[in-house]
Amino acid sequence: MTKESMAVFLMFFFLFFATSSAASSKFDLQKAYPDHCASFVPQSSPKGDAQGPPDQHYHTGYYTRGGGSGVLSPSVFYYPNENSVQFDIQSIGETDVQGLIKLQGSLIFPRDAFYFVGSTSTTSNGSSSRSVPRPRRSTRVKLGGFWSQSSGKLCMVGSGYDYLEGRNYLHQIHSVLKLHNFTNSTNVTSLISGTLESMTSSEDDADYFEPISILMLPSMNYQYTLISNKSEAISASGGADSSNPTSSLNIKRFCSVLSREVPYHAFDLKYSSRCVSAKNCTPVAASSFPRFMFLNLIECSENPQRLRVLVEFEDSSNFWYRRFDPNTTMAGEGSWDAETNQLSFVACRFLVAAGSWNNTRVGDCSTRLSLRFPAVWTIGNSSSMVGKIWSNKTVTELGYFEKITFESHEDGNGRIPIPGAKYEYTKINTVNKLCPKKETARGKTNVYADPFSYEMRFDMSAKNSEGQVAWGSSVPISVGDQFHQAYRYWIASAEDEDESTAPERYSDNHSKAYNISYKISIDRLSDAKFGNTSVLNETQIFAEGIYDETEGSLCMVGCRILASKGQQPTSDSVDCEIAVNFLFPSTNPTKNSGFIKGSIKSTRKKSDPLHFETWDLTSTSATLFEERRSIWRMDVEIILVLMSTTLACFFVARQLFHVKKYPDVLPSISIFMLLILSLGYMIPLMLNFEAIFTSSTNRQNVFLGTGGWLEVNEVIVRVITMVAFLLQIRLLQLTWSARSKNGNRNKLWLMEKKTLFVVLLLYGAGAFAILLLHKQIWKKTNYAERSILSIAFKSYSGLVMDGFLLPQIVLNMFCMSKENALSISFYIGTTFVRALPHAYDLYRAHNFAHPQFNESYLYASPAVDFYSTSWDVIIPFGGLVFAGVIFLQQKFGGRCFLPKKLIELGEYEKVPTVSIG
Repeated sequence: MTKESMAVFLMFFFLFFATSSAASSKFDLQKAYPDHCASFVPQSSPKGDAQGPPDQHYHTGYYTRGGGSGVLSPSVFYYPNENSVQFDIQSIGETDVQGLIKLQGSLIFPRDAFYFVGSTSTTSNGSSSRSVPRPRRSTRVKLGGFWSQSSGKLCMVGSGYDYLEGRNYLHQIHSVLKLHNFTNSTNVTSLISGTLESMTSSEDDADYFEPISILMLPSMNYQYTLISNKSEAISASGGADSSNPTSSLNIKRFCSVLSREVPYHAFDLKYSSRCVSAKNCTPVAASSFPRFMFLNLIECSENPQRLRVLVEFEDSSNFWYRRFDPNTTMAGEGSWDAETNQLSFVACRFLVAAGSWNNTRVGDCSTRLSLRFPAVWTIGNSSSMVGKIWSNKTVTELGYFEKITFESHEDGNGRIPIPGAKYEYTKINTVNKLCPKKETARGKTNVYADPFSYEMRFDMSAKNSEGQVAWGSSVPISVGDQFHQAYRYWIASAEDEDESTAPERYSDNHSKAYNISYKISIDRLSDAKFGNTSVLNETQIFAEGIYDETEGSLCMVGCRILASKGQQPTSDSVDCEIAVNFLFPSTNPTKNSGFIKGSIKSTRKKSDPLHFETWDLTSTSATLFEERRSIWRMDVEIILVLMSTTLACFFVARQLFHVKKYPDVLPSISIFMLLILSLGYMIPLMLNFEAIFTSSTNRQNVFLGTGGWLEVNEVIVRVITMVAFLLQIRLLQLTWSARSKNGNRNKLWLMEKKTLFVVLLLYGAGAFAILLLHKQIWKKTNYAERSILSIAFKSYSGLVMDGFLLPQIVLNMFCMSKENALSISFYIGTTFVRALPHAYDLYRAHNFAHPQFNESYLYASPAVDFYSTSWDVIIPFGGLVFAGVIFLQQKFGGRCFLPKKLIELGEYEKVPTVSIG
């Protein structure tokens, strides 16, 4: 049989197998309905062709598992980010029985995979990586069955695929869906409940899974009953914000704005100062105060402007980790009130029967909400959305709770404000007194960060005089009369707008100054304090001031809220006597840019209880310009690594050619020197070999952002280093073999032992001195002693490599040898290779900012040698001296550089010169 005929045969075989399996599966499902659904919803023959999906064919719901293993159970790789489920009706058709409808559809369980991805900027704890959910797959169960309109019952059977617990492959599952209250006309109190069950009743069967309870919000012919007309909408907003309607934005594209802004926003809840326990203070049954609220949009209509929502109360602001809980969720209806420019809601509680979702109902619609979009932002009031929650019950009624305020949780992700909003500066006069305007020196050529660039946003570390350390971030809110994130749109339309829309500047021709506002967050340290305020959770400072682009200086007045997190602020709970200063580095290519420096200090007297110690601030990463230069620096270092390793191979090869041409010089080469050079290549190879299995290089690649370019070149460097190592081992083998065969081998080995003793003595003395030096460093820092010793050992090993010629010099002295044991290209070239990193380090220190992490050093890393201004001069100079001594020894004798008296003393002792032959 030919290859072509075999391929055709296999193709037909698989097609036949697939068709047979599909037919068998279909046949099994048709047989399954009477066995699992006949007693719930009777079966009937279809009447005519099936139609497409109805207008409201998509239903959203949630599920909960009874426990045990099986479908939708957590696995090692995949986890449901929220317990949501979607029911999609794909076709509908009448049957011979009036009111009995045949349905085809799918039950979809969205699934997400959680894994780490790289970030282009560091987070407030100094890390550049974070956990981000990325959708990978969904579990879809295809179903077919019947719906009884009179009873509101639906039963369907079908199959799908999912990863079962403990298995890493897809497994087919056969299931039965039974739903109650599936009706044609619905309202806020309507709930569809039911279960998804396994067709297999035996728990020992591989296809078995625990029943899954499902609760769905119907969408067919939904009738708004809570807010059905204007009078009821006004009634719902009775306790809402009574501020001037012009203080809120009038939303024209109602659903477009809400679908973009509301669903993914967490709202910070602020409780009354009278609340000491959750009783009578929360609208839901919670044992503690929920910190955040979400508005989950179900549907929205433009005409009339109204919507359905789920109001969810959570302890986390992370959207991706939410799970539906009927005990902490409310169902509501809302409408837009054009007279007050705000949304008004009526919300109802889920009344859950103990232990089951099947008997859950919606009731107690006494909760009211209002939501508005502030038209004017000011210092301390810079949330894109604010609102209130209250009860229309009296204090004595069950279910009453104190009024709660809320505002959108601005997490620093740079959300663009609602179009039409603007920022109003109220502290500029105070800033002018605090930081008088300086006359800019003419002829200055320094260039600083553009106020609209993303270099104005940065993470930072904070430290005060007491040694307390904290982390934080600084995020610009506005520049001039433009919001910071919206500047890109202003640039695009600048040509079409009047100059009055441009950011505000001073009229001074020699100054480029901008009004600017910031949100500064300090957090993540339990013992750090701002006055009496701990930054265990977070201290937020809202600031506004003036940025001088010609000096790179930013001077601001800050305000911090003194009320505890989750408590409504009062007029006396805001401290605005704070001075904030930042100095941005120059972005000139010829300048050493570096990091952003700054301070936060209290302008109050030390005796004031609100006074706090000054905090010095430093950005945790360099500016965007400096980051680009760092990437360029790493590219240069990759080239230098490749060049140095290649040159090392070349110079060792030259020495091999030299000894091949003059084999008599081999016994005169120091074996100890060759061992040092061989170890210098072997140890990095062993460490890199270990890194292959630990995947540490991959993690570094993600952090550095250099991707495959670094990884590919690292492989090339390993290969070249391996070649250099093998060449070095070959030279060592030739030297050892030649010395072993030499007639004076005993005397030569004796001289080698003396050399070893003297050199080890010198190395030991040097190691002791370095150890004492690092002991002093250890006492002055918080590093562990083991870490200090490890750094010292690695650096000293690099120093020994730099002085690789020392054993050869000592051996030549003992042997008084004049042999040209080493070729000039070898000892001069290898000395150059060892000195080059120090010359580069001098250049790097004067032209680049110091990296935050040593891992970004790809060449001349301080972890493997001594690098500083003094060491970068001493080590190359010492290498040149050693090379000069070797040159003189090979021309005039091993002791030529010693004083005449010592040379003559050696001759009087009649120490014979070792002859090689």
